[in-house]
Amino acid sequence: MLNLKETTESLSYSAHFKPINTEEYNGNHHIMSEKDINGHVTKITYTDDDIDLINRNKWTKVQGHLDEQSIKTFPNNSNRNLYTMAIYKCDLLDKTNHFKSIEKNSNLEVKFKWFLQSMEQWLINFGNIFKALSIQINENKIKEYYNIFTRSQQEILEQHSQSNDLIAKSNQLGKMYFDRHGNEYNELYFDKLCKELGGRHE
Repeated sequence: MLNLKETTESLSYSAHFKPINTEEYNGNHHIMSEKDINGHVTKITYTDDDIDLINRNKWTKVQGHLDEQSIKTFPNNSNRNLYTMAIYKCDLLDKTNHFKSIEKNSNLEVKFKWFLQSMEQWLINFGNIFKALSIQINENKIKEYYNIFTRSQQEILEQHSQSNDLIAKSNQLGKMYFDRHGNEYNELYFDKLCKELGGRHE
């Protein structure tokens, strides 16, 4: 949106294009702190209430990465995908995760929940972001982005509301694990908690 790029309905990430109003795509953006970046940052932040949907969003859109990561993490465990998704939930719950808040007052904050609000709120919230960044855009373009986003994310939101699949179980397991063990990841701990939740899930 910030680059006024023409978008289509999609359930995949698409960040590899020539930016106009932002910096070039950085593959390390998800681990970098604002404090390590010279210049302005516009940053999406989240709260604990957003975590289950963020976890679902990630693993719906990067299934290939899940397979690759889970084989590295728990190669011989039949629940490896479940545990890998639960680890991401734990990481999001961690109070030190730097995406939970803005670290520099001079930077701009985009709250995750804004994406789930009404078109009227999009016009206000994202309109203010465009204005702050001196990006010329009209209301019709913001409405177009809203409509494309809403339609393209409908499947994820429906699955989230049903909350009865492996990703939902990973959210439940991740919360239970984090409450008991924090970010000290141990396969035996996962196996024990998984049994409490009802055994094998894959």
